[in-house]
Amino acid sequence: MAYASFLIISGLFFFQVWMNLDVFPVVWPDEVLFFSPALSFATNGHLQTDVLNGLIPGMESKTLWMPPLYLIFSGFSLSIFPDTLTTVRIANVIIVYLTAFGFYLLLRRESISEAASQIAFASILWEPLLFRFGTVARMEGLTAFFFILSLLFATNKNKSKQWYVFLAGVSLSFSFLSHPIGASFGLVTLFLVWRNFGFKTLPWFVLGGVLPILCWMYYIHPNWEWFEIQFGAQLTRKRNLLETFTLIDKIKVFSFGFGFPKLRLALIAIELSTLTYISYKLFKTFGKLSQKWILFWIWILSVLLSLYTSSEGWYVFHILFPLAFGMALLYESENLTSKLAFVGILLSLSSLLYTNHIHWYRTDSNRILESHFQHLDMSLANSKSVYLQALPDPYFYLRKNRPDMNLLEFIPGELDIPSEAYIQTIKSRDSFVFYDDQLINHVIKDYLNESTWNRQEWEIPVPGNHWLHYKTIVYTKK
Repeated sequence: MAYASFLIISGLFFFQVWMNLDVFPVVWPDEVLFFSPALSFATNGHLQTDVLNGLIPGMESKTLWMPPLYLIFSGFSLSIFPDTLTTVRIANVIIVYLTAFGFYLLLRRESISEAASQIAFASILWEPLLFRFGTVARMEGLTAFFFILSLLFATNKNKSKQWYVFLAGVSLSFSFLSHPIGASFGLVTLFLVWRNFGFKTLPWFVLGGVLPILCWMYYIHPNWEWFEIQFGAQLTRKRNLLETFTLIDKIKVFSFGFGFPKLRLALIAIELSTLTYISYKLFKTFGKLSQKWILFWIWILSVLLSLYTSSEGWYVFHILFPLAFGMALLYESENLTSKLAFVGILLSLSSLLYTNHIHWYRTDSNRILESHFQHLDMSLANSKSVYLQALPDPYFYLRKNRPDMNLLEFIPGELDIPSEAYIQTIKSRDSFVFYDDQLINHVIKDYLNESTWNRQEWEIPVPGNHWLHYKTIVYTKK
């Protein structure tokens, strides 16, 4: 029975991926920004971001605004398989599934029962947020994969303890080198290393963590000025988000990707309140908490703090694992709240069915998306150089159908980069595509107001709760 349920959980996950992969989630500009250096690495061995050429200093030579591991991983995939977005997304799907499986193994190693571990496994693989943020061509899946791998090494009580502690440090460092948010999970791995191997092994953990970062620093150092501009602009943007987003804004960002977000927020609140009460009762009875309970609280508090300071919807992906861990602990508590774990799974399943209903039963999303891109292509019929800030992003469609067209991707308006660095490149564009007037870079907006342009605007004809519900604004030279 255990194997059958495991296969059912896995089968439904891959079926959902198969149904939606080429259409949903919609193509985000982020995917283009990470695909470009990955393709460059696959073809010529260099991490060049051609779609930001002339917009951010150094991008045409070296990509330094993000640690390189995910770009290398994607580039390796593109060097073997076709150079399409589908290739990178499939690679991410495999990584996400392996991460969930590694999480399942971790729970079993922490003495969580088979049934509770499978409930946690399903809580991850059936949650719509996973398909919205985890299967896109971004680094969330790889970041979580190496983090979970570090926990598996940190719980492997083998005689060669220095070796496993060292590998735990290396894996955690790889998580950081996939995305800097991986560093915020370090306390979780450190706790397990200390509890399972003792203080004396910590130098091995530190050594394993430092070595990969030193390699990255070696890659950076010849072009430190570019790094300060590219990576520094990202840090400035994060700081601005932290200062300007209210608590309500942060809650909206947190809940955006979940299926039935209001119900999910209520369920999370009940889950955490119940786990707090159970923890209090356990501590009062035994005078301490077991390792699995301490691990849960360190984990979820680390992620919540990271999400609060980052204010990015993508990173909410990482909360799935400690929340699923919490559901497993609730299921094992053997009281009325144990049923909450099944409520969570039913909520995820219901939201998956609802999402598929509006995307494939009420509408033919594939046909609508194709029609939208054809309309956009016609609007750009006389264009040769285009600046894109669109959702869904037409980059891959235009790249395939208009190989003569020079395509550049957007600069987030919040990035603190002097306009002198990119204004001439902006002036070389004969067309601009946006999805929201409010998000246009102020320098670009001023440039568009300086002269007359042909302007078109339309909305994709779908229901308001559809994942394709976006507007398109096209500026072309008269």
